[in-house]
Amino acid sequence: MSISLSTAAVCFIACHGGPADHFSTFAEDLIKKGYKVEIYATGPALKKFQDRHLEIVKPFSLENISEEAAAVELAQKCGNAKVIVTDVGHVFDVTLQKTLASHAPKALRLAYYDNPEPYVPGGYSSVAAKVMMAAQGVLFANGNLSKTPIYQAPTEEIPLALEKRMGIGYYPVNQAEKIAKRRAVDQAQIRAQLFAKHSLVDRGQKVLVYAGGNNDEYFSKALPAFLRFIEEASQLQDLSNVVVLLQQHPGAKEKNLDVNLVKQWMGQHIQGGIPQILISEMSSDEAQVVADAMLYYQTSMGPQFVLAGIPTMQVGHNTYEDILVRNRLCPSVTDSVGFVNAFTHLQERVGVDSGHEAIYQGLGITSHWAKQLEDAINHFKPVDEIAHEEEVARQPAKKERTSMRSYLLGASIALAVGYCAIRLFKRIGAAKA
Repeated sequence: MSISLSTAAVCFIACHGGPADHFSTFAEDLIKKGYKVEIYATGPALKKFQDRHLEIVKPFSLENISEEAAAVELAQKCGNAKVIVTDVGHVFDVTLQKTLASHAPKALRLAYYDNPEPYVPGGYSSVAAKVMMAAQGVLFANGNLSKTPIYQAPTEEIPLALEKRMGIGYYPVNQAEKIAKRRAVDQAQIRAQLFAKHSLVDRGQKVLVYAGGNNDEYFSKALPAFLRFIEEASQLQDLSNVVVLLQQHPGAKEKNLDVNLVKQWMGQHIQGGIPQILISEMSSDEAQVVADAMLYYQTSMGPQFVLAGIPTMQVGHNTYEDILVRNRLCPSVTDSVGFVNAFTHLQERVGVDSGHEAIYQGLGITSHWAKQLEDAINHFKPVDEIAHEEEVARQPAKKERTSMRSYLLGASIALAVGYCAIRLFKRIGAAKA
C-alpha cells in the first residue's frame, strides 16, 4: 500500500488528557503504517503521553509566555507538516488554530472533538465551538456527531457545516477491557494497598470512587451538591461503612479547588455516620480497579466505567443527560434520598456485559476507526478548497458561454452592417437612375 504522507508529518498538539489518550493510540497506529508523526503536549496531556511511553512527544509550555507567542512557536515547529490536529477543550486551541492559518498555511488544520456528547456543561462546549469554527475540519471520536446537531449552549447549536465534519468512530474500548481483567485479578491487592496507606482497617467497607471534573459547573455546583447529599444521607442511613475516594481530574490538581473544598467540609463534619473521604494518589486505571462503584457528574470516561463492568452512579445538582443516563445504564441522583436508594441498589444495576450494545451505537464506535482516520488525513478537503475546485470546474463552461455570446454578437454586427450596406447601395442606384 502506498502512503502519500511517507515524507510528511502528521502533527498532533494536545493540552487535555482525554484527547491525548486518543492521540497516543492514533500515533502508534500511524507509525506502524509508515507515517512520520510528531506530538506536542503540555499539562495533563503531556503526563498522559509519558504514561504511554511515547518517545516522539515533545513538551511545550504555556507558562511565562503569551498564548500568541506559544502558538507562533508551535506553528513554526509544525510548519512542514501536511496535517496538524489539535484538541478543542482549551482556550489556547482557539489562538493556535488562528495562528496556524497564517503561519502554517500549507498544512491542513483539523480539530479533534474527543467528547462523546453533543453538549458538555462547564464551558467546554463554548470553547470547543470557537476552536472548531477556526479549524478547516473537525474529526469526531463519536461518529454520530458528524451528522447530528452539536451545541455551544444547551439550546444554542454550533453552526458547523456538515462538510467540515468527519466521524472517526473511536473510543478506548480496549482500555475498559484491560480494567475489567485487572478488577478480577488485582482488586484485592490494590484495595489492601489503599487501606494500608491511609491506616484503615478493612471491615468490608464499600469504596466509592468519585471521578472529579475541572470546570466551574463541577467546582461550584456538582461537588458541593455531592457533599450535601452525603451529609443528609448519613442522617437517613449509617454511611460509616463507606469510603469515598476523590479521583481528581488531572487538570484540577494545579489549583486543588476540589481538594480544598473537601478538606474544609471534612473539618466541619466529624460526627458519626459520615463516610471516610480520601484524596486519591492512584492513577485513574487503579482507581477504577479498586472501585466498588464509580460516581461522577460529567466525564467522557463514563462509558468506560460501564464497559469495564463497574456499577456507576451520576451524582450532581441536576441531571446531565449523557449516554449512560439516556440509556438507563446508571441512575442520576439529585438529592439525598435518591443517593441512599441508588447506593442501596447499586450493586444490582449493572452486569459486566449489560449496556454494551447501547454504548457502541451511541458512541458511533466502529472497528474501522483506523481507516477512517487515515482517510481523513489523506483525503479530507477544506470547504474553501472544495468551493475553489467547483469554481475551476465551472470555468470551461463559462468560457464556452462567453465564446458563444461573442460569436453571436459578431454575427449580429455583421448582419447589421450588411443590411445597412445594401440599403445604401440601393439609394445610390436610385439616385443615378
